[in-house]
Amino acid sequence: MEMRKWISNDTTLMSQWAAKGFDTYPVDTSVSLGSNKTKVLGLALQTLDDCLTLDTKGLLEFISTNKNTKRFLLQAIGKIFDPLGLISPFTIRMKCPIQELWKNKITWDEKLPPKIVERFIFNCKNPGNRKEGPLTSEEMMEAEYFLLKQEQLMSFHTEMTAMRNGDDICH
Repeated sequence: MEMRKWISNDTTLMSQWAAKGFDTYPVDTSVSLGSNKTKVLGLALQTLDDCLTLDTKGLLEFISTNKNTKRFLLQAIGKIFDPLGLISPFTIRMKCPIQELWKNKITWDEKLPPKIVERFIFNCKNPGNRKEGPLTSEEMMEAEYFLLKQEQLMSFHTEMTAMRNGDDICH
């Protein structure tokens, strides 16, 4: 595979590559989200800051049509492209309402409960928000169980390994 379309936020390096005949990608100096034309692995690259960003503008436009069905939510989630799993905290938050819909046996084209729609839109509008937002009591219980399990694994690692291996844990 031949590498092509080289890019860097270092102008000296870019000019050296151009002088040596490398195919360079034009640097977009705009910093406003959604206008950056530089893409790496499907994600927008802010070349000046050297960071990958998620453009949620298209997703927000899509959900503004207010169809509010399970089919529509899955279509919206399908528009999120994350080949490396870099934004998995965001995508997981987007998929949690779908799990709740399946538990409640909501059909594909049935209108969604307003609480789920509200939570989904909140998560779309606040992709970086990991500490706030409406959580269900089930999510709180799952988080509590997860933390307890992690603490047990750390505190009783030796005993749990011995039990899995069929060894005696009482010495």
